[in-house]
Amino acid sequence: MAAFPLMLPGTSRPPKLVVFDLDHTLIACDATILWTEFLYEKKIVTDPIWRQYDRDMVKSYAKGVLDIRDFCRKHAGAFRSIPEEKLHALAQEFAKKKIAPLIFPDGKKWVKNALQANIQACVLSASAAFIVKPIAKLFGLTDAMGIELAFKDGFCTGEIVGIPTFQEGKVERLSQRLAEAGIGFEDVLFFTDSRNDL
Repeated sequence: MAAFPLMLPGTSRPPKLVVFDLDHTLIACDATILWTEFLYEKKIVTDPIWRQYDRDMVKSYAKGVLDIRDFCRKHAGAFRSIPEEKLHALAQEFAKKKIAPLIFPDGKKWVKNALQANIQACVLSASAAFIVKPIAKLFGLTDAMGIELAFKDGFCTGEIVGIPTFQEGKVERLSQRLAEAGIGFEDVLFFTDSRNDL
């Protein structure tokens, strides 16, 4: 029996899918901002403009007016010159060194409880997918959705591929995921901290 049984609100039924937001829900940080700091630490970037873009993003996000496509184009400038293979290796290093110490213990328990109860679980985040996926693996999750960024000639362009997992885009991407699995929204439990997810 799980220490924290997962039940749908107002019922005694377990969910068929548990969805976890990432930033400030499973981890005690904003993964995108920490990724920028990681790039500074590795001396991949030095120009203060990348921190300014992050600050602007936080303000717009808090107000619910963030233009996610514009932000991704700007933000990708910090790592656009890194070959795709090296970028993925850096993202794995980032997850292990910077994110792992910031995992909320209760977040890890909730994910573990879902997995032990054989309930499907996934991460649904507005951070870039190449960052989200290695972080999700820290929780034992291979099912993770983030904003898919385009790559051309082995380098990230900053353009978004498909529907971004942000605001209503999260609903659309989750709807696709549920349709593929034959699960209705009434059977989903969603953990989040964000007004943008509402």
